[in-house]
Amino acid sequence: MELDTSNVSSFKVDHTKLKCGLFVSRKDIFGSNVITTFDLRMKRPYHDEVMETGSIHALEHLIATYLRNDPLWGDKIIYFGPMGCRTGFYLLMAGDLDSQDILPLIERTFDFVSDYEGEIPAATPKECGYCVDMDLELAKADATMYYNVIINPKKENLVYPVKRERKKKEA
Repeated sequence: MELDTSNVSSFKVDHTKLKCGLFVSRKDIFGSNVITTFDLRMKRPYHDEVMETGSIHALEHLIATYLRNDPLWGDKIIYFGPMGCRTGFYLLMAGDLDSQDILPLIERTFDFVSDYEGEIPAATPKECGYCVDMDLELAKADATMYYNVIINPKKENLVYPVKRERKKKEA
């Protein structure tokens, strides 16, 4: 069976031109609701080293917990989880949203994680499938790097690069 990738929005982005940032990956209609998927791109593909699994796992626990407890946005959080390529995370939220709408939330979140001290939430064998693979110090460093990108973003940090189609020359 041949797989059709045309309906996977992230495969349509030119990753060789993608910068770190906060992007709208897609918007889906579910019943009468809009679900917005955000791409929190923490590492520049093919330019930066990918994140280590210990950092990703610690960030996943810290950020998912922080987001779901946010008094303004917590009830809009559907899912937060890592990308397989280890360059960022996906955040699914209820509502027809844009990057600018949630930028203050993401700034607060990564500022919190950058300075976090203490135990990582739900990092016990009873609560997590593999809690021994977490690195808080590396997670804090990755969070600080990303915070420094989004605190004063440029357009290239909020809007996906346009994938240009080559025009065929007529003979």
